[in-house]
Formats: sequence, C-alpha cells, structure tokens
Amino acid sequence: MGRYPLDRWLLVNYAGYPFAPNSLFPDNGLANLAAVLLERGHKATILDYATVPVLAGFTDPLLAERLTRTWTALAQTHAKPGLWRKAGAAVRLHGAERARAKRGKAVLRRAQEEILERIAADGIQAVGFKLWNGDGIDGSLAMARAVRRRFPDVRLVGGGPMVDVFMEHILERHREFDVLVYGEGEETIGELAARGGDAGAWPEIPNLLFRRGATVERTAPRVIADLDTLPMPVYDSDVYPAMAGDQKIKIVVLDESRGCRNHCAFCIHPVKSRHTLRVKSIERLGRETAHLAERYSVRTFRFAGSCTPYSLLNAFAASPAGRGQGFRYASFAHVREAGEADFDLMRHSGCEALFFGVESGSQTILNGMRKGIRADAVPGVVARARAAGIFTVASLIYPAPGDTAATAAETLELLRRAAPDAVTLQPALITPRTDWFEHAERYGITFQDKARYIETGLHWKAKLLMPPAFWAPLPVRVNGRSFTEMLRQTGELARRIEALGIPTSISDDTYLMSSRAGMSTRVFRDTTRRLFFAGDAAGVQTLVSRINRAVAQPGPLQREGMTDAR
Repeated sequence: MGRYPLDRWLLVNYAGYPFAPNSLFPDNGLANLAAVLLERGHKATILDYATVPVLAGFTDPLLAERLTRTWTALAQTHAKPGLWRKAGAAVRLHGAERARAKRGKAVLRRAQEEILERIAADGIQAVGFKLWNGDGIDGSLAMARAVRRRFPDVRLVGGGPMVDVFMEHILERHREFDVLVYGEGEETIGELAARGGDAGAWPEIPNLLFRRGATVERTAPRVIADLDTLPMPVYDSDVYPAMAGDQKIKIVVLDESRGCRNHCAFCIHPVKSRHTLRVKSIERLGRETAHLAERYSVRTFRFAGSCTPYSLLNAFAASPAGRGQGFRYASFAHVREAGEADFDLMRHSGCEALFFGVESGSQTILNGMRKGIRADAVPGVVARARAAGIFTVASLIYPAPGDTAATAAETLELLRRAAPDAVTLQPALITPRTDWFEHAERYGITFQDKARYIETGLHWKAKLLMPPAFWAPLPVRVNGRSFTEMLRQTGELARRIEALGIPTSISDDTYLMSSRAGMSTRVFRDTTRRLFFAGDAAGVQTLVSRINRAVAQPGPLQREGMTDAR
C-alpha cells in the first residue's frame, strides 16, 4: 500500500443487466480517464460489461422464451390495466426476474474472474469502478471485495454518477473502496496515478472522498477550466477491448461543454459541475469529430452537455466540421434563449434530434421547479425545430411537487399545441443533494426516514422497460401520495399522451439509433423493449451490427424515417 505512483490501471464499467439499447453506448467518461492516464505515461485498460455478449450471459433460449411471454402479458396489462391482469403480470415478472438474477450471479462471477486474472497478469496497481445504482453498485461492491481478498495492496477507487449523488454515504456504509472521486475526474485521476499510492497525499488531491479513522473527509472541489486541454478520448480496442467488433453500439457521447447555468430544483447537474458553463472551442470540436471519424469510423454522436448553448451549436453547424462532413448528432436543447438558435443551419450540419427539458405545461409547476422558462414559449420553439426537420423530444416530470389534475390538464394541452415528435416521462425522483431533497418540506416532500431513503435509493433501479406501475417503490411521499400512487399517475398520463398521437419513452438518442437502423422510432422502441427484456441476444446483435454499419457512413441531409417518425 505504500507504493507512491499507481502506473497500471483497470477501469471497470459494470451496471448489471443492460436493459436499454443506449446502455450499449461506449463509456465516454472512462475513455476520457484512460486518455489522461496514457498521456501521462501510465497504462490503462477499460473493462466494459455493458455489451451484447454480457447480455447473452443473462439468458438462455428457454428463459428468453419465458421472458417473451412475460413481456406480452406486461404489454397487455399496460394497454388494458386491471387489478387481476396486473396481479398476474406481476407474478410472471417476479418469477422471470428471479430466473434472470440467478444467471446474473454467474455473469458477475465471470467478470470478477476476468478482473482478478488481469490484475495478476498485468501487475495492476489500481482499479477504478464506475458506480451506478441498483445492480451496478451491488456488483461493483462484490468485485471490489474479491479484489481486496486476493490483492490487498491494489488501490480501489470509485467514481461516476452515484458518487456525485450519494457522496460520503457510500464510504460510511460500504468500506470496499479506498477513495471515491466526485465531480470531474480527469485531473484527479492524473494526480492519483502520480501519488495516490501514498495515503498521506490524498488531502492535497481535489475531488476526493476518503476515510480518516471513523470519519469521511472531502477534499476541495475543482473543475477543469479549459476543456480544450483534455486529451482525445481513447476507444482503441487494445485499451478498450469491448470496442472490437459489434459488442457496443458505436454512437459516441462527445463532451462539448460542462457546467450548467440553471438552478432547477430537481437536478444534480448544477451541484456536480457548478454553475459556470465551460465549452470546448470550435477548433477542438472539429479536431475531435475528425478524430472519431478517421480513427474509429464513428460519424454519429450525441453532445454530452446538460446545458449546451445555442451559440456553440450554431458555431459548430457553421464550422468546417458541420459543413459537408456527413456527421449526424443529437443534443440537449433549451426553450429559454431559443431565439438564438438557427435550427435550419443546425439541421443542415447533421443535427437530427433535440431533447427539450419542458418538465410541465403548468407555469405554476415550472416556477416551483425554478425551471426558468415560460410554458407558453414551448409550442413556438418546438414548431421551429420541427419545421427545420429536427426530431423533437419533450421531457416531462409528472407528478412533480404541486401537481394536481388541473396542472396535468395544462400539460396535456401544452403537448397538444406543441406537438413534439416524442415525450419522455418519469415521476419526481428526489435525488440527494438537489434542492428537492435538501429542502423537501418547501415542496411538500416527506420521507419516512432520510437515511433509509438514501440507502434504498443507492440500491434502487428504475425498470425503464416496464410501465411505471411495475417499478419498485421508494420510501417517499410527494403531494401526500406514496411512490406507488405516483407511479400510477405517471402511467395514466403516459396513456393520455399516447392518445394524443405522441409516443412516449422515446429520447433523442432513440432517434439516432432508429434512423441508423432504418426503423421508425415507434417500431424501434417496441422492438428493442421486447428484445432487451427477453434477453434475445441474437436479435440484439443483429440490430447492433446494422446500426454500426450505418454509423460508419456519412449521412444524408434529409430527415430519415420522417414519414413514420412517430
């Protein structure tokens, strides 16, 4: 444990069963970290367990057939809800999930064995785990324990989205990791590699959580001021073996900006990346997109930022990278400041889909969320983007604090007027460190026990393929309603939105994948739900291979699949 530098690293991504197609995207965060380590003369290998072969390990043909029947029962329940029908579907679901969980233990054991073999063969000094909630945290903890038993001198590091949410709580309850990295990890992992073998250096390294005796200490936060200084992310198969062949969907998430100028009460992004918005230069984005195309044959990507400014989108669209290069991409977008957006220019540069954070059609609810937008501005912005040929997605949170039947009606009316191409919908999820969590009483949010809620949330996983009525409950009440009651409200609103002719559970990355697959978004959504739920590895593999062939090709300017986009 006394070795000063940590020169040889494994970076591990394990999130359990890959329930949705976008879970097969390459992990841009680990590709960034590997690039930093390699640039500084260290060695790094990424072991990514969100792949088609891993999905195949969770299912056999008999189980896949059984899960397909279960999916049919769930679909019938969603279309025609009823007490007895739901009860029967729940029984089928519980049995199917138990069968998949049993096979999942074997998948986890094989992953542990691979990690242990790599450590022994390559002399690994540090293992970094990207932590996800649910099966991701449980599996990563099991892997870390296995490493600790076999190789007690190897440093164990945790990072990723769950650290930003749960922070000290992870180390207080789970002692498997030496340190956790919160916030932006590139500079931190560089310093850990240089001197992280010496625990005495940890207080001087930014963005760290570590134990000192019975307490958990947090070092000062730091963000990367100039994103252009980051090395190009590494997706080479000798560093990132899962990138060989068609194990992953090769649509890359590209870091174009970080930080968020908004103060939304429900969101972790302003807490994680601070309120200072930082963007890469257009010259850097040009080099990075050319690098993706030339080195990896990737011409389809999604901008990663949660607050991508229109000034950057416009400038990229007007740059050489955005003119005639055949790139196809999607991005978050905002209703506020949309007057600056040149949607026609963006579409001609290859922008195919935009994800608008609408959240509610009620101005009262938006004000309570501190969203900072006008509901009456939404229809005009969506109409302009659609007129340019861009696929538009509106995200909604329902029920949110303060929602009533009247505010639900306002949301439906707004959707009727705005007519987005698709909607994503979820109930209010009360995330630790957000204003909804820290000042719950202001919003009519009550917890039976905050500590219990945190621990439950760490191990909870949304069943995104299932109707909300089948999600596991959380110990929280919003508007006086239990989480189970909230899920019923979400499901009912989803049915009413579908009745307007607007499909739900479709995001901007769904459009990127569906257009590459040559399918309408509805057909793609329904097909992938069935394939991933059933664990039909052959069907998933065929789809992934088809998408990857298209990802490598320059794209046309017309909006693909427009005649049946919905």
